[in-house]
Amino acid sequence: MKSETKNSRIDWLNFAFEVLVKKGPEHLKIIPLCELKGVTKGSFYHHFKNRKVFIDSLMEHWYQTTTQGFIDQVNPDAPALQRLKALDQIIAKNNVEAEHHIRAWALKEPTIRQHLEKIDGQRQEYLAECYQELGLSQQQAKEVALIAYSSFLGMAQIRPTPTADELGRMMLMILTAFIPNLSNGIDL
Repeated sequence: MKSETKNSRIDWLNFAFEVLVKKGPEHLKIIPLCELKGVTKGSFYHHFKNRKVFIDSLMEHWYQTTTQGFIDQVNPDAPALQRLKALDQIIAKNNVEAEHHIRAWALKEPTIRQHLEKIDGQRQEYLAECYQELGLSQQQAKEVALIAYSSFLGMAQIRPTPTADELGRMMLMILTAFIPNLSNGIDL
């Protein structure tokens, strides 16, 4: 008999991310998941009404862990530049490999694309808020957030992937290109 923890809702979601990374989204169907996990369909249905609820839960869990969860680890009272640097460090310390697979999945699956649009919007909004605190207008902050975010995502696709230090330096370079007085006293 498997322990309750091994078949908890969170365990199912974390297991699904492992399957997504190792085998692809086509294995995120009820029967293949249960076979890979070595459990009956009843275990799945104990936590999820159907596959749609499961996928929505999976994407909400991903948002809570890799977006809101990362932001929550940053001291909200710290100055904007420190928050941005802290966020970069938090991201660098975590395995975000599922991000690549979710983005590829979103190319074929409208539901995933909808979740991704919401998540990308919230991530950019957080960046824009920081950039406004650094002196950019609301419109400029939104535009720089889009540039910085898309640059970050693009750099994560490069092989070999730039190191966390390289990514951090490049993000600061982008910022100082738009906020020149920011470069005073910053180690690039």
